[in-house]
Amino acid sequence: MLSPFYKTGFVCAIILLASHGVLQAQEKLPYDAASGRIVYKFSLEVDKTVKKKALYNLLQDWFYQNTELFSRSNTTDTLKTADKKKNENKEAVQREFANLTPLQHTDPESDRLSGKVIMKYTGSSNGCMRLFYVQYALVIIVEDNKLTGEVCNIRYNHFNPKTYQTQPVFNWSGQMPCDEVNTLEYLKDCEVCHDEFAKFSSFLNSDVEELLNSLRSFVKVNRAVSLNVN
Repeated sequence: MLSPFYKTGFVCAIILLASHGVLQAQEKLPYDAASGRIVYKFSLEVDKTVKKKALYNLLQDWFYQNTELFSRSNTTDTLKTADKKKNENKEAVQREFANLTPLQHTDPESDRLSGKVIMKYTGSSNGCMRLFYVQYALVIIVEDNKLTGEVCNIRYNHFNPKTYQTQPVFNWSGQMPCDEVNTLEYLKDCEVCHDEFAKFSSFLNSDVEELLNSLRSFVKVNRAVSLNVN
C-alpha cells in the first residue's frame, strides 16, 4: 500500500510561502502554481557562538528524544471492535505506518538531516475524505548561524475507516474519484469536496507549524537560539 517515500533524497523544491499570490480559499496550502509543488519553508537563526557540529548534534538529539512528535493525529482511537477482520486490517495499517525511526538520513558533509513524519487524519464518517495517513519529509540544513528547512514530498494513503482497506477519495459531484494513494498536489487538483479539503488543509498547516514550534523550543531551551526567529 505504501508508496516509496524517499525517491529524491534531499532534493525538495524551495518555495516561498507567501510570495506567489493569493491562494484559493479551498486550498489554504503553500502551493506555487509555477512549480506545482506544496512545500513549507522555515528558517531559524541561532547564536553565533554555536558551532555547526554542535548544532547538528543538537538536531539529532531532537529527533531521538522526541520520537512521538513524528507520529501525529487529529483524533485519538485506541478502541477495538467486534469485527475481527477490521481489527486485523487496522493493526496491519498501524504497523505499516509505525514511525519508529523518524530520523531517516544524516549527511554531516552537507550539514543536512532528513526525517519522516506520519500524520493520521480522520475526516467525516460520511464525507469524501474519510481516513488519511499522510507522510512527509522534514529536511533541515545547518548553515552559518542559521537553520533552514522544508516540509516536502507530501503523500497520502486513504482508507475506509469501517474496514481499514484502501479506498478512493470519492467526489460527490459525480466525477471520477481521486486515487487512494498519491501526492497532496494531485489531491489538491482532483478533489471537489472543497469544505472538507479546506478543513484538512487548515489542520495540516497548523500541525506542521506545531511541529516546527517544537523544534524552535528545543533549540531555544538548549541556548542556541537568537532573538531573531522567522
